[in-house]
Amino acid sequence: MNYELIEKNNKKCFLIDMTKENNKVISEIANKAINKFSKNNGKIAIIVNKKGHSSGTICNNCGFVPKCKNCDVAITYHLDQNGSFFGLCHICKTSYNNIENCSNCGSKQINKYGYGTEKIQKLLEDNYGVKSKILQNEHTNSINKSIKSKKEIKNINIIIGTSTLIDSKNIDFDAIIFLNADIGLNIPDYNSNYKNFLFIYDGINNLNSKNFFIQTFNPENHSIINGIRLDFENFKKEELKFRKDFTYPPYTQICSILYKDEIEEKLFKKVDLLYKEILYLKKKYGAEDIEIYSTPAMIYKMFGKYRYNIILKGENLREFMEIIYSKLNIQKKGFKIDWAPESIC
Repeated sequence: MNYELIEKNNKKCFLIDMTKENNKVISEIANKAINKFSKNNGKIAIIVNKKGHSSGTICNNCGFVPKCKNCDVAITYHLDQNGSFFGLCHICKTSYNNIENCSNCGSKQINKYGYGTEKIQKLLEDNYGVKSKILQNEHTNSINKSIKSKKEIKNINIIIGTSTLIDSKNIDFDAIIFLNADIGLNIPDYNSNYKNFLFIYDGINNLNSKNFFIQTFNPENHSIINGIRLDFENFKKEELKFRKDFTYPPYTQICSILYKDEIEEKLFKKVDLLYKEILYLKKKYGAEDIEIYSTPAMIYKMFGKYRYNIILKGENLREFMEIIYSKLNIQKKGFKIDWAPESIC
């Protein structure tokens, strides 16, 4: 079997190991559930934490992945009302034409990779012959929109959505499918386990269903196992051990100093100068326990500006930061200071 059955509070949770599913988007057991409940006019929710059709495009000849001209992220592809593809940056909202040829090598061997809500909707229609509705944040970001959406989805058998679906507490579902329960674990964020735990915990705890299908490539991850078991205390115990081993909060303090500039060379010079000044202060004031390093931001370019971080980490960091404030006046030099940042990359 490619799954483990975990029962909690009269709910059956099928923990599915997708590494054994031969690159399927929908696992064998989740596929059986869709067939069973759709034939009996049942109601199914599929949670996909990615908007659009595809995560991006890749050239099979040279491996080139087109990115937004303003942001260092792959262009996501959507379908318009006529069923034609168009590209969109999910950060700055710049739109792009569909790509026919690789801009790097000229090859026509272009493939779209990854899946979003629109791709799953088409897959369901092609494979099961069923209509579905996509529910996303923009459909529920006001009271009127939320009321309208809830009325609409009551008459639809299959609902596809992002984490917005977790707030659909007043609807009874025959089955809930988490298409990728560990997508948040791929982000360089020391809070990623906690966020992933809440994503699963809230979904199982809040949604009205007796059957949950949790697809994951990390079936032994403590955020997933404890999320399914609704066991916050055991998650906290394991998470604190992980944070202690790698000296993350609450066992240390973290501060990031961010600098942004449209000119990459200027960015490097400013960050390098401040980095050297901080190292000098560390030595002068004997702050040997403070760990200091510089690194590109998780998204290196946003809205046309390059981004770089200086990360400081240590138990007595606030005292050292007071020295930096008084000696270097970094805020007036255009640096942004973030105490306890969610990401350290």
